[in-house]
Amino acid sequence: MNAISLGPLMLATDRLYLIATVVLFFLGAELISYWAKHLGDKPNLGAALNASFWAALIGGRAFFVLGHLSSYQDNWLSVFYFWQPGYTPTAAVSCALLALAWYLRQQLRLWLTTSLWLLCCAALWWLLLLWQPLQGQKTAQTLPNIQLPTLDAVPTTIDLATLKQPTLINLWASWCGPCRREMPSLVSFAAKNPQIKVLLVNSGESAITVQQFVRETTEFNLPENLILLDPNQSLLQHFNAPGLPVTLAFNEGQLKDSHIGELNLARLQQMAARIQP
Repeated sequence: MNAISLGPLMLATDRLYLIATVVLFFLGAELISYWAKHLGDKPNLGAALNASFWAALIGGRAFFVLGHLSSYQDNWLSVFYFWQPGYTPTAAVSCALLALAWYLRQQLRLWLTTSLWLLCCAALWWLLLLWQPLQGQKTAQTLPNIQLPTLDAVPTTIDLATLKQPTLINLWASWCGPCRREMPSLVSFAAKNPQIKVLLVNSGESAITVQQFVRETTEFNLPENLILLDPNQSLLQHFNAPGLPVTLAFNEGQLKDSHIGELNLARLQQMAARIQP
């Protein structure tokens, strides 16, 4: 899958590409500043770069939230969970360019050079997303025909060939912090979207451990009928997932979308749109 594992930290490659291109942009901006000084200018890029970064972060988030207001109505504080998915790239780049234009409005040459460099870095990020040079082993495109027990120990066969409705499968564990943080969104999504089958597949833990987790979960009601047990981590291995959590979206037995790491209700709705007829 498109992620790398750094010890206990799992990082999706698209975020790694973004971090790399942001760092590249700031390093290039330092060279532009040096070049401007060599030409006799008196550049002050520090404030402009700082403003462009925050403008991109806030602007990209704000535009996304405005387009997905219903996803945040139950928990408006999650708008400020900036580590979660939910950004509009074109809005982020546009806001950064506007911030640069404002701070460098009296230094036209510096503004044009820095803005061009920003667009080049944005294009590089887009190309990396298409190319995926760090892509690991190829992800399986269908679920294996395996038997997974529910919490009441009744064997349940997961076979997407027999599941006619769209399906979302979340791989999680009770020790995983991001898994616990995203679970209320998964439960809420399942309750509001009965047309989509949601399965919370615990990976690598015993039934006793999972039952204790369900009993101790007081922040929200965790329905046991959503939970399946995978003590041997069969699905984790089948999909070559580097860690937890992982969410997979299927339609007619085919993998249509996947998300590595913590997600929110807005991202779930995006995945649902990919698998609904």
